[in-house]
Amino acid sequence: MQRIGSLAGLKVIALLLLFWWHSPIPNPNVDIGARVCEFFFVVSGFLVSYNYSNKMVPATWNESCLYVKKKLSKMWSLHFVAFFICLSLMPISDIFSMRTAFEALINLFLLQSWSIDSRTFFSFNGTSWFLSSILFCYFLSPFLLKTANTRRRAVISLIIAFSLRFLIEKQQILFGTEITAWNLHVSPVVRGLEFYVGLALYPISLWFRDLLNRKYSQAISSLTEIIITLITLVLVVIQEGHWMRAEFVCVFCIMIVVYSWDMGIISNVLSTYIFKFFEHIEFEFFILHQAIIKVVNHYSILANYGWKYQSIVSFLLVLIACYVWKHFFSDITRKWMDITLNKMQNIFCN
Repeated sequence: MQRIGSLAGLKVIALLLLFWWHSPIPNPNVDIGARVCEFFFVVSGFLVSYNYSNKMVPATWNESCLYVKKKLSKMWSLHFVAFFICLSLMPISDIFSMRTAFEALINLFLLQSWSIDSRTFFSFNGTSWFLSSILFCYFLSPFLLKTANTRRRAVISLIIAFSLRFLIEKQQILFGTEITAWNLHVSPVVRGLEFYVGLALYPISLWFRDLLNRKYSQAISSLTEIIITLITLVLVVIQEGHWMRAEFVCVFCIMIVVYSWDMGIISNVLSTYIFKFFEHIEFEFFILHQAIIKVVNHYSILANYGWKYQSIVSFLLVLIACYVWKHFFSDITRKWMDITLNKMQNIFCN
């Protein structure tokens, strides 16, 4: 997969913010978790479009299965590890209940984001709902790419996807229902629309880049990045509780387009070694961080010393776990997953 250094760096910053959100560190009056998730879905769609822009991807059921299989071979084994870590922290009486058995089944098969019950979609390793929703997006990717493979189609797709995303949220706010929390935060359909916005955004970003390329010096690019970053930070803080989530999606779209040009001084910083190090373990960090934070909290490790020491220990343990998994278990478990998924593909996709 090709990479855009600046966007990879922004994803690392988003991961660190997510650790902050889930850790004992006092949180600001900003829903960091929601903002990070919105950014992740949009940038994921953008990068899928970027990586497949020059490839002929057939819009077929089989192609969708192949794409999901490739993603699952990386995800599934580590998802199991995080699941069993969280399961081990539960009281014995809860482990053997019917509800836990049901939640475990749909969690292990990454179907939890289709449940409207917050106890279910946030069960065990809470962050795994993201995997459930993003897999739906990946499954649709071959079909979505066909609808946004020209500039005109991309503009139409972007308008349709964003309008639907806006209208769904508006309806939920005006006529709020018991499934509002699911619809706005977890729903694969709503998150799929954010992914689609990002996917359609890439061809449009190329058009802007071509228009500005002749006069777009590094100095102007750097100034643009600084201005957009400051505006984004100010809006995220000031408009918390006032703006709809869809409006923040729009802000992140502008930010992603500017940084995708990868020409400014902030882009250069985001491509330095420390960001590349975290990028190398970004998936492991995402999956394991909340499970390890739960372990540290469960056993009250350094609890008497306050949130600072607990957070530092949690962060170091996450880094160690990520490094160990990446260098000693990742390749071998992926091979096992490939064998298992090939058998499943023969059953369901052929």
